[in-house]
Amino acid sequence: MQAEREGELLRSRMTTEGERILDWWRKRVMNDDGQFHGVVENDGTPHPAADRGVILATRILWTFSRAITTGFQPIDANRVVADLAYSFLREYFWDEENLGFYWLLDGDNHPINPRKHIYGQSFAIYALSEYYVASGNVEALTTAQLTYHLVEQYAADPLHGGYYESFTQSWEPDTDLRLGSEDLNEAKSMNTHLHLLEAYTRLYQVWPNHRLRTRFHHLLNVVLDRIVDPESGHFILFFDADWTPKSDIVSYGHDIEGSWLLYEAAEALDDKAVIERVRQLAMKMVDATLADGIDTDSGVFNEGRGTQIIDSDKHWWPQAEAVVGLVNAYQLSRNEAYLQRAAEVWNFIDAKILDKAHGEWFWKVDRDGNPDLTKYKVEPWKGPYHNTRACMEVWKRLEHV
Repeated sequence: MQAEREGELLRSRMTTEGERILDWWRKRVMNDDGQFHGVVENDGTPHPAADRGVILATRILWTFSRAITTGFQPIDANRVVADLAYSFLREYFWDEENLGFYWLLDGDNHPINPRKHIYGQSFAIYALSEYYVASGNVEALTTAQLTYHLVEQYAADPLHGGYYESFTQSWEPDTDLRLGSEDLNEAKSMNTHLHLLEAYTRLYQVWPNHRLRTRFHHLLNVVLDRIVDPESGHFILFFDADWTPKSDIVSYGHDIEGSWLLYEAAEALDDKAVIERVRQLAMKMVDATLADGIDTDSGVFNEGRGTQIIDSDKHWWPQAEAVVGLVNAYQLSRNEAYLQRAAEVWNFIDAKILDKAHGEWFWKVDRDGNPDLTKYKVEPWKGPYHNTRACMEVWKRLEHV
């Protein structure tokens, strides 16, 4: 009975918050001509001339498409945004000559960074697949399939397995492979492989193609065999081309996010041996995060090294992913302690991460709970994807607790 009460309360709170976030994005981010603001300040002030990134564009499309398929209200208003987001992505980010999606547009929607990063292509596949489910738009599925073929043609490494990071506009090997300035300039990364796996999972669910299944299975094995450290239960973040590790930093948010994304991928493949292997690994990843990555106030730290915290700030997205990862751990184990920990992380979000004056979530807070107001609510790396996805995942997962 305790789990039932806890689950009902958490589900109700996450549903309310998810619909509140969607409403904020509809009113604050979508502008009068059907496009979106690339930057919105903490108080809700938009920057209409700001650059627009493909990660933000695809995450808006995925979020509002998923809201439709999940049933978050109001459906009609969410459909309007999803349709506009799809049209914008397809019209301005798609490279008709070289194919694939540009990385960054200026405020007039001209490409100013036309590179083809596989992380960006991954989110396009993910969003287009979800939009196809929400809308039945065959062009969206066709574009997702074409983008998958581009990734396989140009980025797959036939010698060492996995995928290379980034390419020029014309799909030549790039020299700057980083997603951001803080990343290492290495041939392969956890982050790109994890989110390509996320994209292939959803594409396979809507297009169960035999060749895709083979590549999807390969990618999952790469993550399991190369990227997860079986001893620590943490992801290794960066590698050279032959999978020599190049980083010893732990990203707690990615670990607990990966725990449930890996299990979702295994379920999509529907292979009993893989599912059991991933189930055990997912539980280890969650337990490793609980052991070292969560503070006494239930907030998730940003980064560590070994068992030491090296960045005690608490970013918005690891908190969201922790709620899902802990609920998933409860579903796998039926141990109510994981459900209780999920509720405690949500309490931290409610107390420290939610901006109750201006809406949405702060980018991050320090260990004392003070928000960093220099970080915007909306910009190329901050979209509605992590927090609304957490709300929708918890709503779905706890329906029958």
